Amino acid sequence: MNLPVSPEAMTVEDRHQSWINREMTGYGNVNWDYGKELLEILERHFRVIEKILGREAVAPHLFKMLPGPDIEGSTWEEAFEEYLPLTTQWWEADKLLDNAALYGFYGITDPEVPLAKRVEWVAALATEIADFCQLAQPNPQGVIHLVSQLALSRYAIDRGEGDVDLQSLALFGGVTEGRIRNILSSNDSGLEKVGQRVTAASAAAWLKGRKEHFASIWQQDDEVEPEAASNDFVDDVVFVPVAADGSFFHPGLARSGKFMIGAKGEEVSHPTFEDALGALQKMATPRWRRPNDAGNWGIVSGRDWKRIERRQLLSM
Repeated sequence: MNLPVSPEAMTVEDRHQSWINREMTGYGNVNWDYGKELLEILERHFRVIEKILGREAVAPHLFKMLPGPDIEGSTWEEAFEEYLPLTTQWWEADKLLDNAALYGFYGITDPEVPLAKRVEWVAALATEIADFCQLAQPNPQGVIHLVSQLALSRYAIDRGEGDVDLQSLALFGGVTEGRIRNILSSNDSGLEKVGQRVTAASAAAWLKGRKEHFASIWQQDDEVEPEAASNDFVDDVVFVPVAADGSFFHPGLARSGKFMIGAKGEEVSHPTFEDALGALQKMATPRWRRPNDAGNWGIVSGRDWKRIERRQLLSM
């Protein structure tokens, strides 16, 4: 997750603008546009209504129900064919999902909600988004389900009760879901499993070590400036090699359970991160294999070394 400013330094307005300028246009390998999915859900329910009450009796009324300006066509089917996802901004469900995304991913509320009303607003949002999903039955692989789970998972973390799904935790922490599963297999991860989810309390503790996480700030006044993070280390530190592109060696680079260390044609596999790091530290020029942005694994050379807290390394 390549942010121009770290989440901990972003104000409420910064986070809100990030949603408008970046998430709505696609970001982090996630399609955040739920307009098309809302159309599909509504079409499914319109067809059920027609089957129950009769197409001739209800179709004209269904067409007239569609909100928004410049509705094209003479039937709701024709209108749907011409509908752009942006048109759903006139729908109440779209507004609900916007609020769920702002709260779920960014930890903020609608800018119009006064501070004194936010506890009540957040609780109502959680109830409403859960009820909506129960009625609409969105695709479990779709963005509506994703946004809803983000909001419900954050609500659980904020309260310190309940549990968090793995996809939400991965997005909160700026890692892949596969990496979360690998972390869960570690005895010292600190994450407590509840079926295929983790407890909210353990998720909150793990996220404290993730600089990519947007911690909730809806509980404070919007005018409060973020405090600068301390540069001091509070845990054991480890020296890791850094490549020219700024990437560094970490536990998430295991491939099929092994770390590949060394120059091309001279690579040696190591079963643990500690073994691999030890080998890198002995090299004149440390070299290791890691995936690029396209997911292709290649060898990079270390140009420098950096200190990083061990607990942060274990979360990668």
